[in-house]
Amino acid sequence: MEPSALDWQPRTDHPVQNEEAFPMHATVGDILLVHGRIVGQHDRTAEVVEVLGPNGSPPYRVRFEDGHETLMSPGPDTVVQRRGEPTV
Repeated sequence: MEPSALDWQPRTDHPVQNEEAFPMHATVGDILLVHGRIVGQHDRTAEVVEVLGPNGSPPYRVRFEDGHETLMSPGPDTVVQRRGEPTV
């Protein structure tokens, strides 16, 4: 009998490590630059006020320019700018 999609099992010989799952690292004071996802949407910046993940990984508590705070697990449209680095 041939294998089918119902026979699929996840690979266990190489479990995903935290580094692979969350390559982003930030510290308190870093700036997250969130690029607009659609044409005409502006980039947004948020300051990291608390790191909730292990070793600088997400999620982060961030404060946006308008003052509101939220928990954030950034996606691929986000870049970390280290504290003290020139902005892009």
